[in-house]
Amino acid sequence: MKLLLIGLDGLRIDLAVPHALTAHDGFAEPDHPADPRFAAVPRAEDAPTVVPTGEVVAPTLARMLAGGTILPVWMTPPTDSGPGWSSLLTGTTHEQNNVWWNEFVGHHLAQTPDILSQVYFANPSARTYAAATWDALVSPSGPGPVIHSRTDQWAGGQHQVYCATDFSRGCISADQQVRTHASWTLNHEGPDAAFVYFEGVDESGHSYGAAAPEYLDAIRRVDENVRYLVKAVAERYEQLGEEWLIAVVTDHGHKPEGGHGEDEVDVRRSFLLLHRIGSTGVGEELRQRTVGHGPLHSEQVTPFLLDLLGVRPGSWTPGHDVGVLRDVKSVGPTRNLDFEW
Repeated sequence: MKLLLIGLDGLRIDLAVPHALTAHDGFAEPDHPADPRFAAVPRAEDAPTVVPTGEVVAPTLARMLAGGTILPVWMTPPTDSGPGWSSLLTGTTHEQNNVWWNEFVGHHLAQTPDILSQVYFANPSARTYAAATWDALVSPSGPGPVIHSRTDQWAGGQHQVYCATDFSRGCISADQQVRTHASWTLNHEGPDAAFVYFEGVDESGHSYGAAAPEYLDAIRRVDENVRYLVKAVAERYEQLGEEWLIAVVTDHGHKPEGGHGEDEVDVRRSFLLLHRIGSTGVGEELRQRTVGHGPLHSEQVTPFLLDLLGVRPGSWTPGHDVGVLRDVKSVGPTRNLDFEW
């Protein structure tokens, strides 16, 4: 079984597929407390509010849910994209990867391999692929990258990374560029594990807020991008018999007025939508493997997906200090504005 992990930055599942929240009791409230350093600031009295309509804005996600399953994921603040994706994609906490802001200052990402790298390390014949609009996730010249470059496997064709360059229409054109490259690669090359990231919903959330119609329009656009990717791997099964696990996740939601970073429920609430492409009964098998499972924390998503794939990490206990690094303790920011630049 192959993996396609899709990251939809800043998407609120309660607005994209409202009935998804009824699929699990764990969507109601966070299952672990937030650090008081990242508590929400009081909202303005005239701040807008989201008025739920019950409309399914993302039909592709809804169809995936109908044939699959969904689990709540509660993000641990700060709910910014850098910490969120670093935790989701590596299976480590903020303290372990030392990513607290989008600047990635002092990160430990070299010591916290991403999900694609973990698949490769478990089986060096595995081919991996990542595509994104944000250079911090995939570009070796970006502030991360969260997805390891693995240039030796890149040169040998075992690993590909792609970063969007067309921002002529902002993230709309960049997401379309990622969609085109990713859907072709998935369909024609069928990597064993892939991560594809779209940013348009987050851009709209910052510009207009989650209460605005523009935010819903952005969800519709990204849902269509997701449809392209699902179709690409569905054809792999149809013509080649390859079975795929498709997972969709977000790093945070958005406030009605726009923005994120603190501990509001609508911002902390994420999800892991799972759908299998394969022979008869694989959807029910997937649901049985997740039935009764409680909400996930962000750092539990990667190990959960690896377990579904059957990927097992290696271990080494040499009995001495090989690999031990003594450095500044990862405790995060003090929130003292004298140190904010």
